[in-house]
Amino acid sequence: ILLPGVGSFDAGINRLTEKELFDPIVDVVINNKIPLLGICLGMQLLFGTSEEGTLRGLDLIEGEAKKFISPDTKQKIPHMAWNEVSLVKKNALMEGLDENRFYFVHSYYVNCFHEEDVLGRTQYINDFASMVQKDNIYGAQFHPEKSHKYGLRMFQNFLSI
Repeated sequence: ILLPGVGSFDAGINRLTEKELFDPIVDVVINNKIPLLGICLGMQLLFGTSEEGTLRGLDLIEGEAKKFISPDTKQKIPHMAWNEVSLVKKNALMEGLDENRFYFVHSYYVNCFHEEDVLGRTQYINDFASMVQKDNIYGAQFHPEKSHKYGLRMFQNFLSI
């Protein structure tokens, strides 16, 4: 399952609910162990809450989405740039991507409550979890579809999981 997303947290959750996808996604991911990859907002929806809204997320990974706050006016929000993901642990999703550059566009980042759920980290304003993984659930804060050969390789890796 690919769970992409652009926009706001509550709008994303409302859309999943309106399309009657919220509960089926949770069911097949938890009970049938179908791999899921959340992309950008889709990654944030994997968590329980967001400072951007009031609705409950999918709550598949324990944590929250938080708003970037920049003390330096040179670091603009949203984070809109090519940036590196430093891998925290080896994983099939990032096979062959030790050196990488991915395209980011976001104003919120996730705070994982359990460090073992962090797959990769990126530095912008602060050090944040830019990739997460818990069992068969994966998330990427960046846009692999806009990230040239690195994103293509990540999608190929995901399909092989």
